[in-house]
Amino acid sequence: MVKPTSYNENRVQLFNAIKEHVDAGFSFRQTAKILHCSRNTVRKYMNGDFDALCRRELLSGADRYYDYIMKSLASGMIRKDIYREIKKQGYRGKMSAAYDYMNNLIQVHGIEIAVYRSASLESISRKKQLHKFDHITRRSIFRFVWLNDAVVSAYRDYLMDKYPIIGELYKCIKEFRQIFKEKSLPQLYLFIDRYKNSKIKELAIFAAGLEKDLEAIENAVASDLSNGFVEGINNKLKMIKRTMYGRCGQKLLTAKLMYDPHSKNE
Repeated sequence: MVKPTSYNENRVQLFNAIKEHVDAGFSFRQTAKILHCSRNTVRKYMNGDFDALCRRELLSGADRYYDYIMKSLASGMIRKDIYREIKKQGYRGKMSAAYDYMNNLIQVHGIEIAVYRSASLESISRKKQLHKFDHITRRSIFRFVWLNDAVVSAYRDYLMDKYPIIGELYKCIKEFRQIFKEKSLPQLYLFIDRYKNSKIKELAIFAAGLEKDLEAIENAVASDLSNGFVEGINNKLKMIKRTMYGRCGQKLLTAKLMYDPHSKNE
């Protein structure tokens, strides 16, 4: 595939205007004065080759990969994969510049770009076929397990039967929340004993961590007190400090963070 030749419109207009004036009998000096250019420019355009003078010069580093980019776009390859490939071939430009170049080619040539991530036409076709089937997303599964969102009963039964680990996680989360809801220490001890020997490694580690820090967990379950307010204030103060890095001194930091009972401002 050969890239079609493109020309600079301003240069083409100047070339034609110089030719018309000189052919009409105007001298180089007169032509230069009328067209507001130098006599050297008139002489160059009169004696030079049209393609050499008016052809648009390379404006993008991606031009040298024109053939590969066109072939890849036409085959259904997505722009991100094309960018990665031309980077391997030596392209040194930014991703945004490469995307702009490809978007321009897509618009000029009316190319239908690939919607899917895969660069394989076979994979694209296979993924399109998947839309014919009923499915549940990972987001829906997460919201069902973690937030107890409702899902179609057929989906729930299928997940519990096909993936027992999901059922185990769902049960674990529900039991752990029930401990705090009822403020029950016996349930906490039973929870730790049940899950520290779980076949799911992550649940076993979680239960072992609870047992290691048992005193703090017991206080969290039994007490209504919380350090959430203190943590929130601490986070707010740290945010103020970070926004001042490199711009303010210690006095201003003190003024922003510390309460002054003698301040006139109410």
